[in-house]
Amino acid sequence: MPANRRAARLQEATCEAIIDAVRRHLPKSAYREFTLWAFSASNPRRHEYLQVTGLTQLVTMNVTLVGGLIDADGWPIVENKLALMNAYQYFETIADNVAMGLGAPALGDAGRERLELVTAVNRAMIQVLSAGRSTPGVLLLSGQPQRIARRASAFDLSLAAVKHAGIAEEYARHRTGEGEALNLPGEVEFGLWGALVADLETCRDVADAMNASPVGEVVRDGLVNRYRAVDRTLRAPSLARMELAALGAHSILVAPTLAYGIGVLAEAVRVDSALPAVVADGLLTDVLFDAALLVRLQNDVGTRLLRMAGVQQAALVHRLTRRAVERRKTQAADALALLVEEAQTEAALTRLHKDIANEEVNVALWHARRAADADGALRAFGDSVGYFTDLYTQHYGRLTAGLSALDERLGDRRVSTVIERFVKFHERMYAHRYTEKYGEYAI
Repeated sequence: MPANRRAARLQEATCEAIIDAVRRHLPKSAYREFTLWAFSASNPRRHEYLQVTGLTQLVTMNVTLVGGLIDADGWPIVENKLALMNAYQYFETIADNVAMGLGAPALGDAGRERLELVTAVNRAMIQVLSAGRSTPGVLLLSGQPQRIARRASAFDLSLAAVKHAGIAEEYARHRTGEGEALNLPGEVEFGLWGALVADLETCRDVADAMNASPVGEVVRDGLVNRYRAVDRTLRAPSLARMELAALGAHSILVAPTLAYGIGVLAEAVRVDSALPAVVADGLLTDVLFDAALLVRLQNDVGTRLLRMAGVQQAALVHRLTRRAVERRKTQAADALALLVEEAQTEAALTRLHKDIANEEVNVALWHARRAADADGALRAFGDSVGYFTDLYTQHYGRLTAGLSALDERLGDRRVSTVIERFVKFHERMYAHRYTEKYGEYAI
């Protein structure tokens, strides 16, 4: 249980929102019952489950963003709305994990099949978010998407497969104690289709919750952009670094999350009188894009590597290139293996290590993975790090200027405070190794 009282309340409200979504949207199945149990007080490893699913970090971020900005009267509104967004992000993390392993340029049969599932979910999401569409998620993901999902392991498609499996085994013991047998591999591990359905429906709920807000269209449009960007990133045969950065900014879910939070803040503390104007003339969307781009680069490149001086970055690439020659490493994959080896002692490479190990999409690795040989891969990597470091510096300056403009236009610093805190939160978190408690959660 979090030490902060509001964090504890929000954590419980989030668990209740997830349980409500499961009850409303998931068809009857062992996976449904497991999820209900996992968030209940009956789970002796509930605290661990909240940690490995990213909810502990998510709640910590929530209260960090709004700390000191919301009084006691406004908190119930904030708690209720943030719990809904957190429930969506819980299911979205599961859906996002389906793309693990799809960052490689050449996919095997299983990878191509999961890519089809990811595309099906993205297309279904765009339908869910389109005006006038009310087709239930169970129908949008029926047929082939459901069959593919049943062949995908919810445990393996995570950064904590062993812990997920252990908690599921705990649930099996719980059910056995009640006199029920559980086919664990078939019914829980391979039951994530239900989570994908709940993801669609909670996303619909999030967008609908902001319909009357001045930022409602920003939220909805930001969500649509995410799903379009994910598909483009995974399927494009060639991408310029600038397009990669833009797609990454859209796909990381930062802009709609912040827009939603600003809408909640406006409702709770009544600061929305000037919001329509800064939405209409593009100031808010520009600021949100800058924030999203910064967090994408923090996530992919890593805070420490982005802060590293250019001469140090060049020295790192030179050291790896020399090592590749000495060891007669010739393939692009060999260069990536050298990066992983270097990451054992160089914490600045931790984000790259994670995405190489899990074959996840990463803007700094996209061109290196497609290089003809090890030398080309390391050269492409060095070019990408330099490019994205320059972009990071440029857009950090743009964000600072944009936040000042928001303060002046709104006559209130609370909106800019939330955005700035969001960027700083991720800046600190992505400075940690991804294997550490405070170093990883997905948004």
